[in-house]
Amino acid sequence: MSIIEILRLLRKHMVLLIVTPLLMAMLVLYFTRKPTYVYTSETTLYTGIASGSSVEMDKSLSFFATNTAFDNLINVIKSRETQHEVAIRLLAQHLMLDKYDDKFISRQSYNALRSITPGHIEQLIVRDKNSIKDKKPGKSAQSVPGSGSVAPGNNQNSAGVSSKDSTESDTIKAIENFSFSSLDSTSDDGMKPSSIDKEAYEQTVLNLKAFMAMSDTNFVYELLYFNHPHYSLNALSKVKVQRIGTSDLVKLNYESNDPGICQQTLVILTEVCIRNYKGIKENRSDAVVKYFEYQVKQAAARLQVSENRLLKFNEDHNIINYYEQSKAVAIVKEDLDVNYHNMRIKLAGTQAALKRIEDKLGNQQQIQLNNAAIIEKRNQLGDLNSKIATIETIPGSDSINGHSLTALKIRAEKLKEEMREIVNKLYNYGHTTEGLPINALLNDWLKNVIEFEDTKAGLVVLGDRITDFQKQYAVYAPAGANIKRIEREINVSEQEFLELLHGLNLAKLKLQDAELSSSIKAVDQPFFPLSPNPTKRKLLVIVAAVFGFIILLGTILAMEYFDQTLKNPRRASKFLKLNLIGIFPKVLLKTGTLNFPFVANRLLEIIVQNIIMVPKASIDPKEPQTIILFSTLSLEGKSVLMGNIALKLKSLGKKILVLTYPEESILRAGITPRNPHDENQSPSQRNPKKNKNHFSILSRLLGYSDNRADYESPFLRSPETVLDEKEILTYDINAEFFSANNFQKLIPSGISDSISPDFVLIEIPDLLSSPFPTGLIESSSMSIMVCRANHQWTEADQGALDGFMQCTSSQPHYLINGVDLQAVESVLGDLPKKRSWLRRFFKRLVRFQFFTGYQP
Repeated sequence: MSIIEILRLLRKHMVLLIVTPLLMAMLVLYFTRKPTYVYTSETTLYTGIASGSSVEMDKSLSFFATNTAFDNLINVIKSRETQHEVAIRLLAQHLMLDKYDDKFISRQSYNALRSITPGHIEQLIVRDKNSIKDKKPGKSAQSVPGSGSVAPGNNQNSAGVSSKDSTESDTIKAIENFSFSSLDSTSDDGMKPSSIDKEAYEQTVLNLKAFMAMSDTNFVYELLYFNHPHYSLNALSKVKVQRIGTSDLVKLNYESNDPGICQQTLVILTEVCIRNYKGIKENRSDAVVKYFEYQVKQAAARLQVSENRLLKFNEDHNIINYYEQSKAVAIVKEDLDVNYHNMRIKLAGTQAALKRIEDKLGNQQQIQLNNAAIIEKRNQLGDLNSKIATIETIPGSDSINGHSLTALKIRAEKLKEEMREIVNKLYNYGHTTEGLPINALLNDWLKNVIEFEDTKAGLVVLGDRITDFQKQYAVYAPAGANIKRIEREINVSEQEFLELLHGLNLAKLKLQDAELSSSIKAVDQPFFPLSPNPTKRKLLVIVAAVFGFIILLGTILAMEYFDQTLKNPRRASKFLKLNLIGIFPKVLLKTGTLNFPFVANRLLEIIVQNIIMVPKASIDPKEPQTIILFSTLSLEGKSVLMGNIALKLKSLGKKILVLTYPEESILRAGITPRNPHDENQSPSQRNPKKNKNHFSILSRLLGYSDNRADYESPFLRSPETVLDEKEILTYDINAEFFSANNFQKLIPSGISDSISPDFVLIEIPDLLSSPFPTGLIESSSMSIMVCRANHQWTEADQGALDGFMQCTSSQPHYLINGVDLQAVESVLGDLPKKRSWLRRFFKRLVRFQFFTGYQP
């Protein structure tokens, strides 16, 4: 389609294109006469996620970790559990109000809630904290810590840690626990009803939760999971959450038809989402803290058990310092061994010396030396020396049998003197058997006897001491292994305790870090919306108008695009693929300022001119030119056009003969003419003059042009009224017609000899209703298919045309009847009618014809 055709199409339906959008806009305006006003409130939360606020100084967050943290926060806000908590708390707040308060709920919403609330729900509402019975501490939502964890400092010794010096004593008591949540000074108490007690409110929330969990058919459950505009999860899911750029801020936006509910929903949502997010963040670290606290207790217990075992072992074995004691025992034993061997050597030497002296003495001296007095004194001296050696050997032994070491030494010296006196009495004997002086030998003998007794007594004592050390060694040898094992156990327990204590400190640091990072604060508290949002009524009206215009325009263009009618020469050539012989316009009752007779006559002249100019192959010049006018359907205008063409040929000085058939002949032959526009009409009703169209009022209102035909026009007269009786003849549709091979067969025998026309115009019945005479068609000079512009070309039409073309000696031509006057311009150019300068300007503009006028 060209631009001009599109503009003509829009002009044709201009009123409809204007009325339809206006009608749709008015309908939308009517249906939205009572709009539902929507209020919007928003709040801004500071998260501290992107900036990385942390007690760990070297901690850093990556871009993906930050995005993940924000996604977690947004999903927590949008989670069903959060929405469930907000809906319950909002419902509890409204049910606890004694009357409506526009700051929290409007009169309409409050009355609507009260009207649907069953009576048994009132039993769940707690209005005074004094009426709370059997309330367990720590069960309300606000009494539970936000993290649900052990605060830093728990499970630690709260006793004083003393630090003393010579001048003063200071005591520091760790009795307070630090928490970052205690530093949060923000509060939304002023945004909640002051008439509602907090404890009663929390208990009411718990009651509603417990009641809802009882079944899925109760009032609270249906309120949350159906489509209530304020308390349903579907309504709360409309909260919009978005991060503001790349900052730490998150904006929450909510819309509702009640300004108080809009604000309170965001207030409660902020409180709930902060608590839930804090719980999720801190519960992970809290579990680790509890684990390490338990393990630290177990490790401390194991360490204490090992230390108690070591203490008990030392007490049982009288051990102060095993390593020093064992070293000292080893040194003393080594010295005892050396002294013991030296004394044995000395004892052996002394005994040998005594034996040599006694051998030098005679038997008499031996008898005297061995007398009872000396032997007794000798034995006494040996006992005393043994006691003295024992006392001197064992440290700490000051007395034995009540005698002090000094007394024993004095007594021993006294016995030695007594033995010397007894021995001096033996001096009287003079000399030995070998002539040696007995005095000297007796002195040596006494000296060796004393030394022998001393050495013998010391050797006995050292032997006993060595025996004691052997017993001590028997105790110390396994004690070392046991102490080593116990110390190893203590060392392992101590290392385990220290590592677990370090892990506990890190876990508590992580807990504090999680508490700090999850410390969300409301930067902008939810505000109370004073005015509703601008309604979309204007936008809906505009959209309805534009939508109606676009739909209608699209429908018109689609109908035009998919239109299968012949309509104009260009479209007809596309479907028919034949040569155009001419067009003829629709004869309208009202043509306006158009000079229609001139246009019609000029188009008939062009048709006649084209007929004359068509080359006639293998036709005798003396023979008349036979023109067959046919159509695929009836009522295509063959008869009228044939009469107009005949008149125009006659005006050119040509002799013409028109052969047509009466309609009664078709009916007698049993042929029913086919016209899809008149399928339900009787044959008498198919005459257009008897069935004139009426211009409807609706078409007039929609601005469509009057398309009624002017049946009184000279261009619509039948051939019988415009031609002489000799110039028009009729024939019957019978066997002779179908077997005719030239036009003379259709003329009565008495008349054919007297007629010598230049052109013979023969009208035959429509191809889809009756057979056609193949011989007559084959002998014709040319054939013209007449078709109306509103004819919808189908495969049946094409099949009938293809069958007809097989019988012709030349390709048929086509003539379009009843075309619109705009289509005539494709043949005649601009039609001769009066136009305003504006229409002329726009027409040249769309054709890009700016200098088509006369240029001198």
